[in-house]
Amino acid sequence: MTDFTTLMGTNGNLPEEKQKQAGKAIAGDMDDEHADFLKTIIGMLDRKEIDASDPQTFLKHDVYDALSEEWRDKVDLALMNLAEQLRLIEGFYRSTHTPNASPQLQTMIEQLWQMKQRIEKEHDVFKF
Repeated sequence: MTDFTTLMGTNGNLPEEKQKQAGKAIAGDMDDEHADFLKTIIGMLDRKEIDASDPQTFLKHDVYDALSEEWRDKVDLALMNLAEQLRLIEGFYRSTHTPNASPQLQTMIEQLWQMKQRIEKEHDVFKF
């Protein structure tokens, strides 16, 4: 069995053009559930219903305000991660250098879902 160090030494350097190509996002279909969720969050961003730079806009304040202090703390912590992930998704989607449907974008959306589901399995506190 070949170890990783030996394997790396035998493959040589990848030319710069191939390195650039290897780092590019590839276009590809996303499943309907992810595509629909992407449309929802981009629409909310476009209508200014939420703002990725202001995580407080993600909240259903009537639900949030009724939470215990422990749960508000959990939500507050999650908001920072959700905001960062939403900024990544929006940047990827709006970039002219990346496709609007790709496996990478679907993975980012999946990560956003997982973050919000950790809270929402107990409290439906987010607008999206």
